[in-house]
Amino acid sequence: MRAMSGFTIEDFKFEYSIDRSELEGRIESPIFVEGLLGVGHVGLLSANHLLRELEFEKAAEVYSPHFSEPFQPKDTPGVVYSEKGTAKLHYNELFYNPENDLFVYKGLYQGDYCEYYYRHANLMIGFCNDLGVGRVYTLGGLGTGSEVEEPNTHAIVTSEEQVARIGPHAEIQRGKENRPGVTGLSGLLIGIAEKNGIEGVSLLGETHGAYPDAKAAKTVLDSLSKIEGIEMGLSALDEKAEELEEKKEEFKRKMKMIRGRGRGRGGEERGDRRYVG
Repeated sequence: MRAMSGFTIEDFKFEYSIDRSELEGRIESPIFVEGLLGVGHVGLLSANHLLRELEFEKAAEVYSPHFSEPFQPKDTPGVVYSEKGTAKLHYNELFYNPENDLFVYKGLYQGDYCEYYYRHANLMIGFCNDLGVGRVYTLGGLGTGSEVEEPNTHAIVTSEEQVARIGPHAEIQRGKENRPGVTGLSGLLIGIAEKNGIEGVSLLGETHGAYPDAKAAKTVLDSLSKIEGIEMGLSALDEKAEELEEKKEEFKRKMKMIRGRGRGRGGEERGDRRYVG
């Protein structure tokens, strides 16, 4: 059988938008921030806000046959529509901000089975190793299952030495030894980073967990900006929070249908307190 040529996707695939060697020549000591779809959409909302507030250029797209529509049954392949009405494959995006020497990895997709979460994390930490990334941050939500008017940021760190730097800006999350912590790619990235000699920090905003939460995204970005000295405005997230508040009941109904969750007391949908990230 004749081998295929051209663009193919067999596992996880980087497609660079800029020349890799040119990118390597521009970076100094970069940091890597992940903001993917997860609890309360906190990571994705945070990443989208970073991209609006700072000057980024697209560095790459990441493709995989293990990326499928998040709200469809697993193993459902296909394409997505763009705003221009054209079809595109499922992919995540990697951006670079030269001013802060900052990579942001954003998108809807993590993986479909446990093994492929690990392969996805291996790919991204391999990229971080190759480009000399010193710190990896993963942004996400900490599901409480109840309304949170003034959310706080919780931090999971990979070494005790980080506590002095992170602690003033986020509550260090502590728990029982070897009990589940941060799930999904947000957890794997910092765990594999630590094994590769890279500092890992997961910043999690308290959130109900059942619908998008811009307040939680704001508190997470406020912590990140103070830890890393990144100057950015956050007021747009207040406006986003007001917009989402108006749509909350609609979101509750959608999430109930999509995820099949029951309702708690008072007719309120229960947030997911099992998944963190």
